[in-house]
Amino acid sequence: MLEGLSWNVGFADNTLLFFRLFLSPHLKYISFNNALDIPWGQRVALAQVISFLPTSLEHLSVMCCAEKEGPLKDVISALVCRCGSSLGSFETCVPLSEAAIQHIMQLPHLHTWHTVQGPPRSVPTSIFPSLEDLHLGDRAAIPWLHLLASRGNWDGSASATSHSNIRETLKTLDCPRGTIVNSIFLSSVVNFSNLVLLRVHTLCHDEDGCPFRMTDDNVNDLTSALPRLKTLGLGNPCGLNSCETTVASLLSISVHCLDLTVLYIHFNTLTIVEDTQRLLDEGSGRDRAKCKLEDLWVGSMPLEIRSEDVETVATGLKAIFPSLIRAGYDGRWCELRAIFFSLEGRRGRI
Repeated sequence: MLEGLSWNVGFADNTLLFFRLFLSPHLKYISFNNALDIPWGQRVALAQVISFLPTSLEHLSVMCCAEKEGPLKDVISALVCRCGSSLGSFETCVPLSEAAIQHIMQLPHLHTWHTVQGPPRSVPTSIFPSLEDLHLGDRAAIPWLHLLASRGNWDGSASATSHSNIRETLKTLDCPRGTIVNSIFLSSVVNFSNLVLLRVHTLCHDEDGCPFRMTDDNVNDLTSALPRLKTLGLGNPCGLNSCETTVASLLSISVHCLDLTVLYIHFNTLTIVEDTQRLLDEGSGRDRAKCKLEDLWVGSMPLEIRSEDVETVATGLKAIFPSLIRAGYDGRWCELRAIFFSLEGRRGRI
């Protein structure tokens, strides 16, 4: 009695011809995946497979084609509209019809959703009763973040729509490339107080500059509002050093997010020696609760820093993150590792 089916679409051109051999009314977990786009003929064949799927699914994933119009959009939308309350996880890189999105928003047991499109024009009065994991897979989907954090419609108009449930239930939020990490982003994210994972997949682009626009105060507001974070990724760190955050932002993170284990953040390293020395002189890192972070992913350290300054930086970072083992990407950061281990015996006395 087959309950689960994972299909690498396009891996072998003729596999879809035999799909009827694998279809069963007992299927609960189905995934169609492929890292690359698939040819038109494969899409048509896949659409036929999906049209025969049972509507009592618990998990459905179609992550093999990013077409905006075509056979997959129509057939997946039709299947979703027929799916009942058993559907708990739904992932797709295919934009769906407005009717399908509205149906998804009201599924009583949906806990995981991956979408690449924005909210519909019309929003039901009560949405996402049980959603825990939200993955925004495209820039077009970013308006969901602001809608679900608000108390009105996505366009800012008044609404009786209740979003309070998702502000409590949401634990994982994945944001796509193209997300600008600024005060607007912050004003929405801080409403999801139970997040344990917040990850932004933004990369720096020369034509747009660095997308990380937060200040030390912004980081403090973010981490104090989200104390349950275990993973915090605020974009892939770059070496532009154009941001306003300093070592002080790291201290805010360590004080507020005690369970944090993964951190990706931009902070300006041009004055890292002076900032770190000031932190140590002021004793700001003493007698404060600190998280157990071991890996710190940040941008480039200035190459002209002297060896004795590298030790100052290592001592300061160890004061902020006592369990820190690794930091940064480039050669100067790698010099810190040996110093971290030499400071291990002094943990708690820095």
